[in-house]
Amino acid sequence: MTLGGGRLRASRALLALLLLALGAGLWGCAQRAPRGESPPARALWAAFDSARHAARRATGGFSASGSLNYAGADGKAMRVEFQLWGNPAAPEGQGPPGADAAPRPLLRLDTSAGFGTPVALWREDALGIEGYIPGEAALYTHADPRAGAARMGLGVPLSLGDLAALVCGSYDGLVPESYRDARLLPEGGARYEFSAAAPVSVLTLDATGRPVVLAGRLRQTAWTLELGAFDEAAPPGPRRLALRTQGGATAIIRIKRAERGAEPWPAGRLALDVPKGTRIVPLELHETLDH
Repeated sequence: MTLGGGRLRASRALLALLLLALGAGLWGCAQRAPRGESPPARALWAAFDSARHAARRATGGFSASGSLNYAGADGKAMRVEFQLWGNPAAPEGQGPPGADAAPRPLLRLDTSAGFGTPVALWREDALGIEGYIPGEAALYTHADPRAGAARMGLGVPLSLGDLAALVCGSYDGLVPESYRDARLLPEGGARYEFSAAAPVSVLTLDATGRPVVLAGRLRQTAWTLELGAFDEAAPPGPRRLALRTQGGATAIIRIKRAERGAEPWPAGRLALDVPKGTRIVPLELHETLDH
């Protein structure tokens, strides 16, 4: 009995050790580093992450002006001047409902042709995006700011909040907090991949950790955005954005002026006033009928 009991205790101890080793192996798999992870890749990501978190700490209003040159796949081209202003992170109480929901941007964008002739006026808030086209006397609305901006002819697969985040250097809502794959590039820098469901699926950082290329997909259309002419002044960020889509469209955005204020813009300065009798066109309804 004593011998049998000793064998039983030994068997239990061996089983416990095996389970402990198996558990450690499973834990190691769960905590596995991203593919291609290396100290240089981690260092570049840390530099980028530190810069964008520093940009997020600015909570005041934002304004920028510049030009947009767009050429569609059909050969049609346009050039407009724009004014973009508002609160990249909406003041408390102006975000979407729900205590855990992150504040959404509250922004306005006006575009005009030669001699200041209005082309289109946009507003983005927690409910989505709306765009007024003076020549059509119509106010178009869409709950998805990115899809709505593209449907309304903005020319880029980005929301107003995305544009403000890019110019401010925060990349909020675009680049995820962590990556799943990293690869060092021969010319310096690194390429990071994210989930296909993320707005940006690929990010390229240069040798200093600065983002120079973003790539993603909007409704089955792939796009690539090259960033350049960086300004280190507040707000720090790119002042030239070159977009190319899979379908052959291109858009060049040049930021001539960008400023960050100490206080948020008041709601009254971000309203989109349209004439009485303006038609309201929910684009989601048209998409449902189209499909």
